[in-house]
Amino acid sequence: MDGPAKIPTASLVDNLVYNLVHVIPSYLRGLFTPNRFWFTFWTAIHPDPASVKFITRLRKKYRSNYCYLRMLTTKSLVVLDPDGIRHVLDNSPDIYADAKLKRDGMAHFQPDSVTISRGDQWRERRRFNESVLETGHDLHRYGKDFLDVIRDETATMLKGSGGHLVWEDFAVLFERITMQVIFGAGVRDTSMTETLRQMMLESNRGFALSKSKHFDDFYAAMGRHRQEARGESLAALCNSVPSTAVTKVDNQITHWMFAMGETLAINTVRALALIAAHPAADERVRDEMGREDLSSPEGIDRLKYLEGCVQEAMRLWPTTPILVRETVKEDVLGGATIPAGTQVIIINSFSHRDRETLPFADTFSPDVWLSDSVDYRFNHLSNGPQGCAGKELALFIAKAAIATLFTGQRYTVERPPLDPSRPLPYLYNHYQLRLKRRDA
Repeated sequence: MDGPAKIPTASLVDNLVYNLVHVIPSYLRGLFTPNRFWFTFWTAIHPDPASVKFITRLRKKYRSNYCYLRMLTTKSLVVLDPDGIRHVLDNSPDIYADAKLKRDGMAHFQPDSVTISRGDQWRERRRFNESVLETGHDLHRYGKDFLDVIRDETATMLKGSGGHLVWEDFAVLFERITMQVIFGAGVRDTSMTETLRQMMLESNRGFALSKSKHFDDFYAAMGRHRQEARGESLAALCNSVPSTAVTKVDNQITHWMFAMGETLAINTVRALALIAAHPAADERVRDEMGREDLSSPEGIDRLKYLEGCVQEAMRLWPTTPILVRETVKEDVLGGATIPAGTQVIIINSFSHRDRETLPFADTFSPDVWLSDSVDYRFNHLSNGPQGCAGKELALFIAKAAIATLFTGQRYTVERPPLDPSRPLPYLYNHYQLRLKRRDA
């Protein structure tokens, strides 16, 4: 009779290579927010920063979808099996909770946020997030107000940008959109988003984190903005959705700022670049836009092909390249017993680009997202109980911004170049983005 499964452990050499080609470049690029210098550096010199080729070789060498590796000094279980990935995410955070590195780093700027919570605290904070963000609804109740903000701010950006758009244009645009979606139309002061970014840059260090000098001022401003929240905004809704002392409302809002600002801006500009570089996709987006009323949230919601383009940008270049969990109690994965306290790794940047299982791995394939099926190999917005509570809202904002940008305008990608006839690169440096625009 066969005994329990045994998960292989990578050799010393493989551990060394993994840390050199994946862990160290990922750390330097930024754990919580991109470090512009290191992101540009590694994009230029490291053609496979996601370690896709290395992980492919590892799977063949050990003939397993599970393998123990060390992330620096921490022994970690790499899970490549789709069923195993589903098991981990479907049992998060009750069995697979967020690991210490993430908890410590995020606690520096958003302590008690839902993403680093466990047990009853997680359930209360998740309930609150889902209530305010209206998780599972195609349209938020304030969709029309959010759309008006997006259209107005995007039009303002276009008026002041001349014949080209660069990353800095989009960074400012999404900061202004974020502040107004959260705190109300007309709240354009982005000093809070800049302060948050400073704390996130501090968190990138990942160790020896003391209280930030920005922390008290940031949360004092947060409290004022929330109490003064205008009209149809998320913060105003916070004041009417039931909460308790456990909820920690301001810390949940900070996470929305984190996800809605820079992260969504990066995903949106990458989607825009991909569409502009693929003429067939560009025409399909415009044909779809031509059938809808883009001044209505319902019209934006029906842009399903455009939504697929945004999802593809996230699949190809996930802003969360790796999910790290920690078992809070013993469990079974791949037929093997996994002890409590084990660090578990899901490598999105590999699973999203696994050439051996995905025929479209390195191509721009928005049609993949026109199906309602859920594929646990793709976790740019995560899956399971801890899936992104603001998924629908994030996709709506991205679609509304791109649809407004495409109305009456066409774009050419000047840099970084994208060649649709070749496999797409493993990283795309949004900091170097330059789009030429002209009247349609």
